[in-house]
Amino acid sequence: MTRIATTLVIVLLAAASPREAKALIRGDAGNKPLHDPGWPTGAAGIFNHPSRVAWWEGPPFGGGQWHSECRGDANALNAVLAEFARVDAKTRRVVVHDGVGYSFWLAPNGEPQKRVKVDWVLMVWQATNWERLHEMPADLNPTEPDDDTPPAQLDVFTDEIRWSDVVVPDGLTVVDQRLEAHGFTAADGRVLEGKVAELSSGRPIAATVRLERVEPQEKGGYAYPLAVEATTDAQGHWVMRRSPAGWHRVVVSAEGFVPRVAGYVQADEQPRWQPFDCGLAAAASVSGRIVDEAGGPLAGVEVRLDNVQPKSGGRYESSREYRCTTDADGRFRAEPVPEGTASVWLFKPGYCRPGLGLSITSPAEDVALTMMKASGVRVTVDFGGAARPGGYMVKIEPEGGEAEGSFGGVGDVDARNQLAFEIVPPGRYVIWGQPNPGSSDERSERITVELKGGETAEATLKAK
Repeated sequence: MTRIATTLVIVLLAAASPREAKALIRGDAGNKPLHDPGWPTGAAGIFNHPSRVAWWEGPPFGGGQWHSECRGDANALNAVLAEFARVDAKTRRVVVHDGVGYSFWLAPNGEPQKRVKVDWVLMVWQATNWERLHEMPADLNPTEPDDDTPPAQLDVFTDEIRWSDVVVPDGLTVVDQRLEAHGFTAADGRVLEGKVAELSSGRPIAATVRLERVEPQEKGGYAYPLAVEATTDAQGHWVMRRSPAGWHRVVVSAEGFVPRVAGYVQADEQPRWQPFDCGLAAAASVSGRIVDEAGGPLAGVEVRLDNVQPKSGGRYESSREYRCTTDADGRFRAEPVPEGTASVWLFKPGYCRPGLGLSITSPAEDVALTMMKASGVRVTVDFGGAARPGGYMVKIEPEGGEAEGSFGGVGDVDARNQLAFEIVPPGRYVIWGQPNPGSSDERSERITVELKGGETAEATLKAK
């Protein structure tokens, strides 16, 4: 028996909340060995180390990135490093940190009472998952743009391990993020440092860097009040010493360029160094007009730009939203936008634009798009007098099967045994249901409905 998550979707859009450094889908405490799901050759013994306190897998959209959180002294770490040097991965990084490491799985929200120390964390990928995620749109891609193959990484925390006692075998790349390696001391506290350059040329830019608190709001969304501000020198270099603890984002801006979120910080009071090099793209704009099926202007259409990428590639998150609204003549203008590529998505109650977002190259003028009146269907499940299961799901899909960009949805019926699908592109659809949790043997017969723009149809399913 399987429970199916009940979510209505047309396409997958970028999340509205600030991006997290970590995102998990499952995990567990302890060191019970896990079956190798497809890690690179040589990684299983390190992942299943006897001193492991917890493990977890991420990210969403399929997983495949595995983390093993371990305790141990320098001798144990040296043995692990010797094995790590033999792992079958093109990129094998050892990242060295000041201070205490804590298990993410055992205290995902940093709760002090749940914290458990760790001395190193192994990260490895299943190759097929990495390859699939690496090809996803920039807004949803959790992989590092500079990696051309699945990396393997060992993060080491030096609170109880003296780095001078550690022997790093040949073939491993060491990324030393300790304060002393960058000319700082513990008295400098949490140090944020970076360089700002123009993406197209690499030349330094005179820029302003803002450290802004990320504050969730009761009614949804976030506020970003200023915590600390810095400016770059002639080489585009900036530094913030003794930056505050908490959840923050680093925003870089300069005249004539699109402001950019260089990254996020979720920091405690421990002295540490963290880099935020950032490239800025020249500001451009995207403009055009939205009309209805008769060619008339559509006012009040929300226009969003998604999967925004500069010419150099990669994700470009701006501190300003890539969205605007059409005027009385259906015209819109979104700015500032990086010179590069993006997808245009449209939102207006009662209307829809079938398919995926329009791919454009920015700057762009005279973008012309048409929206049609949306349809809907209210589905009622008839249980024929029999007892209703605890949960019952209804699914809708296009006649002929699902395809990329087509409408599809699934959800549980309410207390009246009903479920409404709204903002559906007109056309012919197949609807069926089954208990949730349940199996395919319990599915109802499929019914076909034809949905017309501007109308909400009624349909009845007879439960099996």
